[in-house]
Amino acid sequence: MANRLSVGVESNCTTPLSLERASMRMYQLMGVDSLFLPDHYVSFVPRSLWGPGLTPAADLVPSPDAFLDPFVMMGMMAARYRGVRIGTGVTEPYRRHPVTLAQAFVTLDHMTKGKAILGIGNGERENVEPYGMRFVQRVGRLEEALQIIRLLWESGGEPVSFDGKHWKLDKALFATPLYQGKPPPIWIASHAPRMLGLTGRYGDGWYPTRKFTPDEYADGLARIRAAAAEAGRDLSHFEPALQIQVILGDDRHKTLEAALKVPATGAMALLLPGPLWKKHGLEHPLGADYEGFPQFVPEEVPPEILEQGRKMATPELLADAAFAGSVDQIVEEVRALTRVGLRHVVIWNIGPLAFGAGPKSMLQLGSLIRKLKKIGLPA
Repeated sequence: MANRLSVGVESNCTTPLSLERASMRMYQLMGVDSLFLPDHYVSFVPRSLWGPGLTPAADLVPSPDAFLDPFVMMGMMAARYRGVRIGTGVTEPYRRHPVTLAQAFVTLDHMTKGKAILGIGNGERENVEPYGMRFVQRVGRLEEALQIIRLLWESGGEPVSFDGKHWKLDKALFATPLYQGKPPPIWIASHAPRMLGLTGRYGDGWYPTRKFTPDEYADGLARIRAAAAEAGRDLSHFEPALQIQVILGDDRHKTLEAALKVPATGAMALLLPGPLWKKHGLEHPLGADYEGFPQFVPEEVPPEILEQGRKMATPELLADAAFAGSVDQIVEEVRALTRVGLRHVVIWNIGPLAFGAGPKSMLQLGSLIRKLKKIGLPA
């Protein structure tokens, strides 16, 4: 592993394409090590809260739901943005068959000369149920998908059979050669114990997407390593990563206070799970046991609940979900995580959602990337 923290950026992957291309080129010039794309049909932002006068970002992005296909986009990225790692943050095995995922990422690995990353999780309901797919048995489905992908990559072009609950293969061929004989790394977006176990048994990296304290991150890694040891897997090349939701400003509390005044940003507090609300002495408007973003479907939530959530949310609640404040404040939060094992951080910059994307915010983002890349890693 490198002796410094690797730093990536998660792009929005929405139209206009010209803005997406310009943003990626800017991130490349800022020195990022990786570029990730979400795999969504719709966003987490309710349509009723997006538009001129409601959300500053609406001046640049007419719709938060106008997603581009990440698999097509990654082909373009492989040709344009050389030298960076490219991956999904993250896809899932509902809309994508495991064989499709296996083939796509080996193809991308050839195009990037070994810099593809298959980021995968067990999905979000908003991308599944409204499109006629049942959002059930999520972890079991993911485990079968991981088994199939590994079987195909390890098959050497010989027929593969698999008799699972969700998929069946009967002498299926996968003859596409791996780039330099090595499969692309699989990073698994996991948070709960069973998912952490899958990460240890099948993953080459960990890509959680919620905020952790150092103790929580260390505990998650310990669970992954225990599962790997039980399965007899070597994790010497395993890459612990983390996607961080960033809101840049001059001061943490003031930045969060200002963000909560913007309807679209305030409503995103509903994406946080019920137990996190309870930790702050609050009851989640969608229920004390609400899972949060995996269950959230914006169009199902009445406007009055959206407004209630925005008014109830506090800066302290949002601080447990977002890395907010000055560049130096965010760097210190990330540095604490590197001491317990973090090796690759991926920035999802949600600040423009609340404040727009002016020159100051871009300069701050560039500074954040440079300072994060200077963080040395423990031996």
